[in-house]
Amino acid sequence: MSRRTDLLLRAARAYAEAGAHADAARCYDGLGRRWNAADSYHRAGDLEHAAETYRKAGHPDRAADCYRLLGRPDRAARCWQDAGRPLEAGWELLLAGRPGEAGPLLATAARNPAGGPAPLLRLRLAGALHRRLAEPGGPGRVRDASPLLALLTECEELIPALSARAERMRLLDWGVAAADRIERFDRAAALFEAAYRPRPDQAAGRAEVLARWQEWAAMRLGDTAWLPAAGG
Repeated sequence: MSRRTDLLLRAARAYAEAGAHADAARCYDGLGRRWNAADSYHRAGDLEHAAETYRKAGHPDRAADCYRLLGRPDRAARCWQDAGRPLEAGWELLLAGRPGEAGPLLATAARNPAGGPAPLLRLRLAGALHRRLAEPGGPGRVRDASPLLALLTECEELIPALSARAERMRLLDWGVAAADRIERFDRAAALFEAAYRPRPDQAAGRAEVLARWQEWAAMRLGDTAWLPAAGG
């Protein structure tokens, strides 16, 4: 390790310990440690730099999260497109209420679907939400939510059976987002419940699920008192 590298690394760690995350990020950037730099930018609240650095580090999911928080769905979708993930790109635009732009991306994803039950279910979920959002609406028109509700039931059944943490959490996020769009908060809560009580070998992810559940309940329902206690 060169003296410059050693000094920058020491400085980055010192800044991080002092809570000076923006300074730590610049040090990590100088070292070429993009993941550490992106994480520090994120902690500093600099979502623009965090998003770009996550993208360069090969983490389109984290980059898209930042752009979504910035209210820039086009950039979020572009992160996924650049990574060759049209389904996720289309989903970003659906969440922003832009089904017309999402349609071609979802059509591309449908022509080359990813294997496995979870990606296929996410593709079907995106298709159902797209059709619902693209339907012509009008005063007094009640849109049929039954296709989405049926898919949410499938999500609830599949989530506990998924062994890969990332896929489990992604399906949970998509299911909850879809349930929120049709204001079926009871179904969103059921998805969290399904993810919170996985098989014994998946118990390590319960704290993460509970944290997301608490954040969602506080935002959507204004109350978390009814949730399971941490470690329970």
